[in-house]
Amino acid sequence: MMLKKIIATLAVFAAVSGFTAPSANAFNVGNFGGRVLSESRAPKGYVAFCRSNPSECKADGVGMVSYNSHIRSLITTVNNRVNRSMSARNDMGADVWTVNATSGDCEDFALTKRSQLIRAGVPAGALRMAVVVTPRGIGHAVLVVKTNRGEFVLDNLRKSIVKRNQTGYAFLRVASANPMRW
Repeated sequence: MMLKKIIATLAVFAAVSGFTAPSANAFNVGNFGGRVLSESRAPKGYVAFCRSNPSECKADGVGMVSYNSHIRSLITTVNNRVNRSMSARNDMGADVWTVNATSGDCEDFALTKRSQLIRAGVPAGALRMAVVVTPRGIGHAVLVVKTNRGEFVLDNLRKSIVKRNQTGYAFLRVASANPMRW
């Protein structure tokens, strides 16, 4: 119950003040309005990213992938490769979402993982961007892989891939199979 109060307070604070989390692994919470809705618009930084990179934001109609040894190996390989190849850094000023950079904040890690998985054959609709709040109250972004055995989270803050309910995160917004609908 206490976590729900903290999240609600954080959401209100973000919506009113444009709060920016201080971590290199966090995003500007004020950029998505901090509202918790069953369906909402994509974060502003993501919308701007999609306008500049429309091929990265296409829906394919496939909402889930079968979880098997190939998928498990692929998502583990991509998660580890991106986490090792990119260095964490904060955006200076406006929250800019980028893909395939050498450094970036959490959403840049997640977008790069999404892009690489799509190019490796994973259906785009099974790869969901998500904005969350960590147990420390920091705004953060991760990639969720929706499978027939649950939702798995690829994260630049941890080495292992875990199921969504094992992250300890409060999920504020998650993209649908159509990446422009959250």
